[in-house]
Amino acid sequence: MIRSGFTCFVLLLVGLLLAGCSSGFKKAPAPPVEPMITALEDWPEVYRRNFEKLNSFKGKARLSIESAEFSGHVSVFTYWMRPDKLYLKAEGLFGLDIGKIFMGKDRFIVYYQHNNHFVSGSIDDPYLNRFWETNITLKELRHAILGYALQSDGPLYLEDSINGIFTSRDDELEYRYIVNPGSGLLETCEVSRDGRVFIRQDFKNYRVFDGVFVPTLVQVTLLDQKERVSIFYKDIDVNVPIDPSEYTIEISSKVEQLNVN
Repeated sequence: MIRSGFTCFVLLLVGLLLAGCSSGFKKAPAPPVEPMITALEDWPEVYRRNFEKLNSFKGKARLSIESAEFSGHVSVFTYWMRPDKLYLKAEGLFGLDIGKIFMGKDRFIVYYQHNNHFVSGSIDDPYLNRFWETNITLKELRHAILGYALQSDGPLYLEDSINGIFTSRDDELEYRYIVNPGSGLLETCEVSRDGRVFIRQDFKNYRVFDGVFVPTLVQVTLLDQKERVSIFYKDIDVNVPIDPSEYTIEISSKVEQLNVN
């Protein structure tokens, strides 16, 4: 089965920077933020409006991967422009370019610079649109990079007001959102099928940028595969102009190209 372009992209990064390349990254404690809500039952609407305030996003982060087979990290620069443009650039030691990925409304491009390999295709492709062969699609990845949880098409219900638990169903999937009852900040999103959780998202260390609540630590755990991706943001700018040249991918004329239509 063909793995998603982003999956290969991330695995490539880890292969180039294994545990021996780790450095002493220290995460500063997040300053306290004001409550996001005044009443817990208002959380779904407030959460949606918070994301709608975001028109652009620039971030510098450490992206790390942990699994039973390997671990490592790279520096990642993220650029997101409403409604649907996402660009990621990964760098290794000494600023060495490793790879880039761009997603537009309908298409994606992945460029592996170390071997001059270029892949493009439709983000709706039934084989390439999956992130680690889960229900996370490339479209959903745009939001996950920003710390925005996986979303169900069904209505949200407040199931447990004491523990701040909201639930929703979408066909065979069940979504469970754990919200801090005091602050209104989303802490965890779990997606299950047939009563079994197969993916978990955790959101930590919130900060407020230009009135937008953003988690500076996002973790995605694939329970069956025992793999975790963590994004530790060190710098974030929101709602600032982004020059298109910052997310332009320049490709050598000798590139090995694979187009998937």
